[in-house]
Amino acid sequence: MVGEAPDDQAGDSFRGRNNLRAMPSTSEPSDDARLWASMASARDAGAFCRAWLDLQCARTPGAVAGLVVLEGEENSFAPAASWPTGPQDIPHLRKVAEQTLASGQAVVENDPDHPAQTGIAYPIAAAGRTYGAVVLVITGATAERLQPILRELHWGVGWILSIVWQHQATEQADRNAASIAALDVLAAIEEHESFDESAVSLCNALAVALDCTRVSFGKVYKDKVSLAAMSHGAWFRKKSDTAEAIEAAMDEALDQGVTLSVPPSDGNRLITLQQARLAAGGGLTAVASVPVLDRGLPVGVITLERDAEGVAFAPRDLLFAQSVASLTAQLLAFKLREERWFGGRARRHMMDGARALFGPRRPLAKALGVAALLLLLILLVPLAQFRVSADAALEGRVQRAAAVPFSGFIAQSHARAGDVVKQGQLLATLDDRDLQIDHARSVSEVQQLDREYRESLAKHERSNMNLDGAKLRQAQAQLRLIEYKLARTNILAPLSGVLVSGDVSQLVGTPVKEGEILFEVAPLDDFRVVLHVEEADITYVRPGQKGRFAPTGLAGETVPFVVTRISSVTGTQEGKNTFRVEAELDSDAPKTLRPGMEGIAKVTIDRRSNLWIWTRGLRNWLQLFFWKWIP
Repeated sequence: MVGEAPDDQAGDSFRGRNNLRAMPSTSEPSDDARLWASMASARDAGAFCRAWLDLQCARTPGAVAGLVVLEGEENSFAPAASWPTGPQDIPHLRKVAEQTLASGQAVVENDPDHPAQTGIAYPIAAAGRTYGAVVLVITGATAERLQPILRELHWGVGWILSIVWQHQATEQADRNAASIAALDVLAAIEEHESFDESAVSLCNALAVALDCTRVSFGKVYKDKVSLAAMSHGAWFRKKSDTAEAIEAAMDEALDQGVTLSVPPSDGNRLITLQQARLAAGGGLTAVASVPVLDRGLPVGVITLERDAEGVAFAPRDLLFAQSVASLTAQLLAFKLREERWFGGRARRHMMDGARALFGPRRPLAKALGVAALLLLLILLVPLAQFRVSADAALEGRVQRAAAVPFSGFIAQSHARAGDVVKQGQLLATLDDRDLQIDHARSVSEVQQLDREYRESLAKHERSNMNLDGAKLRQAQAQLRLIEYKLARTNILAPLSGVLVSGDVSQLVGTPVKEGEILFEVAPLDDFRVVLHVEEADITYVRPGQKGRFAPTGLAGETVPFVVTRISSVTGTQEGKNTFRVEAELDSDAPKTLRPGMEGIAKVTIDRRSNLWIWTRGLRNWLQLFFWKWIP
């Protein structure tokens, strides 16, 4: 929309002087000279546009009214000059202006309310961009008259474009100068490591660059500004009236999120009560507060002050302060974060992570977040089955040993470990040749002593009879011992079952000692599982718990069992202390199981988290370590 503005305020956003060239004139020489002189003596863009429009309308036959519309702030268009002088209220003039600004093309259209009047709108455009429009209302327009008028507008618009370009060049030069000076300020700040030193350096640099009496910087914490630094001093009283007034002015700028100045430099109607209060309280000419934002988040506020001898802040000054705030925001925010305690840093990282996870972008971060959540669920939620593993072996519930009855030599071996035997079955034979010789000698000796005893008895020689009787009884005892050994040269199976140990086939002819166990026999249908549980895990095992046994010889098969007894007797296995735990096999155990089979058994305890299961060994070690060293 094209807004209306008083003629004396038209074109206030443009500044600069123009070098003018002569334009051919069709009006009276005296009027042309006056109008050319007026345009040549214009001191600002508004006066130039008014003089140009007066000259253009004077050179246009049948001109009734004219208007120059130029682009202002926030992409809005406002009148820069009007002819005749004064506000114009011609609806058709506004209509054709809006059509030209929207289309960027010249528009010629008759006024339906005044058929004799024709509206002509010509765009002020260059490089595909429309900067404004020139609108004329003429009477008695014909096709022959319109062509020269449009040609005159085409050449005349170039003068307005020169003002626009000069204004843009001036603004760009101001921005470049402000950027260069802001980079110098940034370099001065980077020389310091701490946030406080950088803030003081920033205030001092701005005070010199903008000729300020005092420059203050306040940092933002939890949506509240606290005074952090002042120019020309490393220390100040934070509880003074001046500090509170400066913080109030900073809060005012922070809440509105814009630069505030007193007196205002752009005519905007913003709330500046605290700025005015600070200026009045300190007898200042001008006060301005500039928010410092890092990626849209407030870092701090810069407050500029000029005393009674100074002047108000110009737009160029505020532009420089805003450039400095933009360039230094990220560096100041980084230094402020680095000086936070661990809790503040952790909170910031958590907030950054939350924005990455729940924000509209960064799909990789979201995928990693989902993966991390799943990993946490796997690690922390008690879904895994906790089992205690231990070495285990099958042994018979009833187990008998076949031992050597007397010292001798093995003559024959009839069985070995793993064989199924019956009760009384011959397992091995001891060599009895020496016993046979001893038996024959003992029989002869008994017979001889028996004759001598009888002779003494017949002669009634009491002393010889007692002596011969004692020798006879001793020889008879020796004979019975030899006969007993001869009767036990065959080693027999004590019960029906399987030989769980013993293989003397390689020991034939070797000596054996009395009582040495050669074979062990266990029944086939009555055995149990014996687990050797480490002492670190025995606290989790209880009678009645279930588990499974995986014999080494039956790969891929497991047999269920139930824990029946925990022995208090410890043993040593592979350098570790273990407890003996007995368990009953399930009734459906495979028939291929044999006593003596070894394997791995796992006792099911309960459900725990994977993290607890995987780290329990480390936790136990740490507990013992700290218990050892903590007094």
